[in-house]
Amino acid sequence: MAKKQEKRSDLNEVQPPPQPLPPPPAAPLSNARIWVFWSAVALAVIAARVLDHMLPAVHESTIERWLMLAFAAFLGVFLLKLD
Repeated sequence: MAKKQEKRSDLNEVQPPPQPLPPPPAAPLSNARIWVFWSAVALAVIAARVLDHMLPAVHESTIERWLMLAFAAFLGVFLLKLD
């Protein structure tokens, strides 16, 4: 019977929850990288408008696909260079 009482006393003890680890400090992002990213976004938008105006025979969806492919390549390189 003594063993049962010991087990019950162990169950009644409340353990505090583990403390979460603080997140690691984030590396600061330079203003140059922010400007490069938003410049690429603006360039993609401007290129879409210009190509749509200059190539009326080409469907807009085709122009968008090619520009998004180029933008995806830019994003891949940009994100790899962030490290």
